[in-house]
Amino acid sequence: MRMNTPRAFWLAFFLTLAVVVPLLGSFALWAVWQQADQALRAAQSTSGLRIQVPTGENTFNLLAAVAGEDPAFVLVRLDAAGGTMEVRTVPADSVVRTTAGSYTTLRDCYADAGPGRAAQALADTLGIEVRYYLAATRAGWGTIADGLGQVRVNLEGVADPSSLARAGLEEDPVTQLAPAKLDELLQRLGCASPETDRVRAAVWTAAARQKAQQLPTVLPDGIRAAGGLLTNLTALDINTLAETLEFWVNGQGQVDGGVLPGAWNARDGRYEFSDETLAFAAERLGAQSGEAESAAG
Repeated sequence: MRMNTPRAFWLAFFLTLAVVVPLLGSFALWAVWQQADQALRAAQSTSGLRIQVPTGENTFNLLAAVAGEDPAFVLVRLDAAGGTMEVRTVPADSVVRTTAGSYTTLRDCYADAGPGRAAQALADTLGIEVRYYLAATRAGWGTIADGLGQVRVNLEGVADPSSLARAGLEEDPVTQLAPAKLDELLQRLGCASPETDRVRAAVWTAAARQKAQQLPTVLPDGIRAAGGLLTNLTALDINTLAETLEFWVNGQGQVDGGVLPGAWNARDGRYEFSDETLAFAAERLGAQSGEAESAAG
């Protein structure tokens, strides 16, 4: 029998197809199944991972107070989601409204009732929330800031020319110091409020900008190490502070600083807030809903 006829050729051809096509189809289905299985495994392996993003807990105001006969106050707002940090010194003789409806200075409120009441009075006056307060002696703040090292601060336009002359900085107003040594600089300058408040803001703003990478570890560790603190920060809150600073650093956060807006009343020796202060608080410090009380006049 001859096998090279056209009929025999086509018979062999179709027999071959009958064997090969199912094999190719099976291989194709197997490849698709393998890809789907790998994708499913990858999805399952990552489904349990927590995506770290800032929450409402990572936006807050903190009032830092330097304890002593001549207290000093710095209001810090951290907004990790917005990528901002405000460092605003508040003169100790700022007029604030108490819960009883009377007016006093932040200095006297602190002396009479402590940092918690001072933080609440400032919050009520400005119409903001001050979630945390932290008061420490000058030595305590030295411990907290010790790990930051030195920063460069330009005091031109911050300190008065006469103060710069007393400190030997009239020719070159740029100085280098550790934030923990701020009081030594103030003594050299021999200045008084509100000039001291401008210098304090300049130093801490410079520290936040130049030492940003160190803040998430240095400040929380310093707070844990310092003794004699008056604060409502719990261990969990300190961890939240560290996390917030980490978010802020990773987001390449910006820093702005200075003295909280207001007007110095030389006659009464008081620093008075105004509508400008309240507008600033509403825009930059997260004002609460509702109308804030003005402490001007």
